[in-house]
Amino acid sequence: MKNNRIDWSHLNTLFLREGELRFANTMIRQIQEGNINKDNFSLGGLWKAMGEPRINDEMARMGQFLREADIREAMDSSAFPKITGALINSVIQEAYDIYTGVGDNLVRKIPSTQQDDTIVGFTSIDQVEEVVQGGPYPEGSYGEKYHKIRNRKFGKLIGVTAEMIKFDQTGQMIMRAQDIGNKAASKHEEIIMRAICESASTGPYASWRPNGTSTALYSDTSTDPYSGATLDNSITDKLADETDLDSAFTNFATFKDETGDYLQINPDSFLCGPATIGVARKIAFSQQYTPTSTPAGVPKPARYTFSPYSSPWVGGLLGSPYWLFGEFTKQFVLTQIFPLEVFQEKANSPSEFERDVLYRFKTRFMEGCGAITNRYVIRSTGAS
Repeated sequence: MKNNRIDWSHLNTLFLREGELRFANTMIRQIQEGNINKDNFSLGGLWKAMGEPRINDEMARMGQFLREADIREAMDSSAFPKITGALINSVIQEAYDIYTGVGDNLVRKIPSTQQDDTIVGFTSIDQVEEVVQGGPYPEGSYGEKYHKIRNRKFGKLIGVTAEMIKFDQTGQMIMRAQDIGNKAASKHEEIIMRAICESASTGPYASWRPNGTSTALYSDTSTDPYSGATLDNSITDKLADETDLDSAFTNFATFKDETGDYLQINPDSFLCGPATIGVARKIAFSQQYTPTSTPAGVPKPARYTFSPYSSPWVGGLLGSPYWLFGEFTKQFVLTQIFPLEVFQEKANSPSEFERDVLYRFKTRFMEGCGAITNRYVIRSTGAS
C-alpha cells in the first residue's frame, strides 16, 4: 500500500543479502510503483538501511550525532543518490502533473529540435475547377509557408546536504521538490497563456511570427502575409449572455483561406479570466437562457458545445473583461525540445566542498508556444 510505513531494518537485510545493485533496482521500482513515496520515504532510514557507520562508545555516551565524514563515506555508494533521485523525480513530476492549469487543452504539442523552431506548412490548395467533358484535369499547387516559435530553457537545482541526512530532514527535501514541480508547471502554463493572450507582438517571443517576422495577431485588420487578406479577429463585446457571442460567430463566418474559400470554423473552447467564468459556464451548460435585452426576461432554448476555461493569466495579462473564443488547437502550437526532466549532478562538484552539498539534482525543460495562423481564435476586450 502506498501509505504503509517502511521497515528500514528489514531493508537493511535486503541490502546485505541482495547487494547494492539489486537493492537499488528494487527500491527504484517500488518508487515508480508508488509503494515508496513522499509520505513514507526517509533519508535517514535509507542511510541506515544501506549500512549505518559505526558509532564509537565515546560519541554514543555524549549523545552526539555522526560525523559528516562518516556520512560521506556511506554516500560514496552510487545506489543512495540513485534511489533518492528517483524519489525526487517522482515528487517533482507528481506536483507538476496535478497543477490545475488549462493551457494544455488549448494547444497542439509537437517535438522540436531547434531553439528558434520553424513550423513548415503549405497554403491551401487551389480551388477545385470545373472539368469539361473530355478535358484535362488542372494540376493543383501548394505554396510553402512557415512560422517561427522561439524555445526557451527553464530549470532549478535541488541539493541534499549532510545536515539533511544527519538530522533526517526528509520533509524539507520533499517540500523543495514539490515547490520545484509546482513552479515548473506554473511556468509551462505561463508560456502557453502569454502566446494565446499575445503578451508580446514584437521581438523573438512574439505570439505570431509568420515568415519569421513578428506580426500583430489580434486586430480588426489582422493581416495574413501569405494571402495579403485582412480579417477582424478582435472585437469589443462584453460577456453577459449568449447574444454576446454573435459578433464572434458573425466574424468567423467571413474568414477565408489563402485561396478565398470560406472556412468552416466550429468554436470548441472559451477562455476568460475568473471574473467572467460564471457567465461562460452558464452559456455553455444551460439548456436555456434569458436575454438581458429585447425581449428581456423571456427564456429561450440554447445549446452550445464549447468547453469554458478560466485562467488568471487572462486577467493579469489583458484585463478581467477580456475573453477569447474559437478552435485554439488549430491556431496554437507548443514546441518541446525536451519535457520536464531530472538529472543528478556529477560527484565532487564545487558545491560539495563549499556548502556541504553531498549531491544535487537538476530539473529542466525547454519549450515555446506560438500561433501558426490568425483565423481560428477571436479575442474580445469585453469593453462594450
